[in-house]
Amino acid sequence: MMFTAVLQAASELVSEVDLVKNVLVPCFPPHWSVDVLWSSCVAYVCSNEILQQIGGPQGLGVQDLTVTQLLDLIAWVECFREHIEESFPQVAKLRSSKKTYFATMPKLFAEGKRKEIDMESAADSLAWANNTLWDVHSIAQNEFLQHTRMQIDDWLDNVYG
Repeated sequence: MMFTAVLQAASELVSEVDLVKNVLVPCFPPHWSVDVLWSSCVAYVCSNEILQQIGGPQGLGVQDLTVTQLLDLIAWVECFREHIEESFPQVAKLRSSKKTYFATMPKLFAEGKRKEIDMESAADSLAWANNTLWDVHSIAQNEFLQHTRMQIDDWLDNVYG
């Protein structure tokens, strides 16, 4: 139940990326980078919540998910990547990140007199979430295939039995 609620909330947040980009960004000065801030925060919150639900970046709890939950997770990650890579094409090219699993929000503001967005840090955070969730996608796919193999084996045993 909790897993489904987390995915639904994450879906709602990710769907707002386009709204923020198209409706809110024009209302603010460009140097505020509202779309980058929103997307970075969404990526951080969603990835952390999902990783907690599945037992961390290694997906230690993925085997406890139902087939439906696995398919929902796979679909959500694909949707997330589509939104992020469409909004920030430079992130799609970043396959490595300086980050490791973070427990606190990444620092998105540059040091100095004026608080400006550190675009390199923001892109790196988005790349980390994007890449980590793609790894989760692979883990979930493998677990789904394992579930399917086991179910087919059971069916074949019943047919031949």
